Amino acid sequence: MERIRLREPQITPVEGGFLLSDPYGVFPKPVALTEGGLFLVSLMEGKTLEEVQEEVFKAHGVLVPRQELEDLLKALEEAGLVLTETVERRLREEEESLRKERPMRLAGLSYPQGEREARAFLEAFRASFPGPRPQGGPSILLLPHLEPSRVPEAYGAALAALEGTPEPERIYLVGVAHRPLKEKAAALPVPFQTPFGPAEPDLAALQALDALLPYELFNTPLAFREEHSLELPLFFLKGTFPRAKVLPLLVARRSPELGEALKMVLKDHPGLVVLAVDLSHVGPRFGDKPFSRPLAEEARRRDLGFLERLAQGEPEAALALLGGNPTRVDAVEVVASLSPLLTGRRGQVLAYRLDLEAPTLSAVGAGTLVFPTLPG
Repeated sequence: MERIRLREPQITPVEGGFLLSDPYGVFPKPVALTEGGLFLVSLMEGKTLEEVQEEVFKAHGVLVPRQELEDLLKALEEAGLVLTETVERRLREEEESLRKERPMRLAGLSYPQGEREARAFLEAFRASFPGPRPQGGPSILLLPHLEPSRVPEAYGAALAALEGTPEPERIYLVGVAHRPLKEKAAALPVPFQTPFGPAEPDLAALQALDALLPYELFNTPLAFREEHSLELPLFFLKGTFPRAKVLPLLVARRSPELGEALKMVLKDHPGLVVLAVDLSHVGPRFGDKPFSRPLAEEARRRDLGFLERLAQGEPEAALALLGGNPTRVDAVEVVASLSPLLTGRRGQVLAYRLDLEAPTLSAVGAGTLVFPTLPG
């Protein structure tokens, strides 16, 4: 019997057990398992079903019916979590497609698909921010990747910061990787489709960046397939700067090499650097008790302290303030990676909101921070 080869699944705890799913979303159907089912899956890698039966019997004195194991294996195959020839072919096809372009995934859901409607959408978000436009054009911008309708003033503040400034030749868009990467960071050198036309990649700048890193930058195309931390900010950036090229980057783990490399590449390929990050994640969705005033106070204190220290040009102090990151600020790995770029720059916090997701009694923080000038 052929030995089982498993892919690393995305595991989501749910009431009564777990959902196992394809981490890249190529296969949309998840598998619902009890704790016992998850245990059986943990034994399968590199074994036959007979060997799984034998191992369970030796350890627990229980003979798992062969049909139960076959049904479990079939469900895992349908979820794309077993490396069969069919699954491998499907993954290759999807990866090849992503090497040509990255299509819109959230058009019609998070933003309009048509250009005229998208322009009106953009203007409405700008109107949602009542504050004055900051003086000077930004060199670095921190903005959310949260669903736009939840924090319109944060996106509006970003649009205000960009308003009237010269269009950069390129935009370094650095998002949070919500899907596994083979390396600490990754890039996808293809056009990203938007309602305003394709955002073209800057291949020369991407190649220069890749050459300076100790790892292969173009390493996980599938991680970009459904990544909202790039798609949502890019909608606003492309609508504001239609001719600017884009360097779409994802960060999974702290990579100071990336910050140092970006610092070097910016000398020959100057452009706007955008950090697409959210802040605290609190409430039952994230393992806490229901959202409450004490939880809100803690999240706001950490978020605003984090943003204020970044605005003072002290990224290491901002990270230290979070300690063990009990409120799950998802900006940590991006800020830690880009610390060489952020140190010594003076910025301004334009907007902040801790947004309640009422159905789950959870909340997510989002802010906008602009660094209008380079350090002397």
